[in-house]
Amino acid sequence: MKIRTIAMSSMVALLAACGQAPEKATGTAPAAPPAPTTDAPAATATVVEKEPSIEDGDNEGEPEDPSAGGELTCADNPLATHFFTLVGGNTVDDCGRKDPKVLTAFEALMKGTQDAESTDKEIPSLRKRLLSGPSGPGELVVLQGEPWWFYTACQAHDCPGTALAMLYSPTQAKMVGRLTARCRVWWLGEPTAEQRAQIEQRQPLQDAALKEDSALCE
Repeated sequence: MKIRTIAMSSMVALLAACGQAPEKATGTAPAAPPAPTTDAPAATATVVEKEPSIEDGDNEGEPEDPSAGGELTCADNPLATHFFTLVGGNTVDDCGRKDPKVLTAFEALMKGTQDAESTDKEIPSLRKRLLSGPSGPGELVVLQGEPWWFYTACQAHDCPGTALAMLYSPTQAKMVGRLTARCRVWWLGEPTAEQRAQIEQRQPLQDAALKEDSALCE
């Protein structure tokens, strides 16, 4: 009986111990997947770089375009000096000098201008009078892809009445022009319509040049 009682007590104690012990984990549970998000993905910024513009660049050292308003000096081209210098007259800048081709073209242009000479024998020749007055430096003009230089010459104290506006081609060594003298206009060298228009645009004819009451009309 005593043995049976002991056996029963041992069984009760074993059952009590089993009921109080915590369950032992048999494995590691997998991690829960992240909850799906409903936020839209962030927008990607695109940087558009401005293409370089010719206006933004440094054009220093590039030759100026005469058709865009650029001005050449005799340091850039000897033909940019004053006309009377090119034909052997006074030098008014640091690099002007006579140009034999320009002089030859000018002499050819003045041939056949006897009717423009004054009838007064005391008055100097037309050529001398044209080179006595002021003149501006040469201006480069491009006509049909060919360079021409625009020049002016006039008589001192009578620039409207006795004047010459010219275009010179260094390629052809040729000159054309418009002569105003004795209240009349002569076109010299057979200029084309485009050349005439260029001369008239750059040197508009003044009404004073055609007044018949001028003493130089004689």
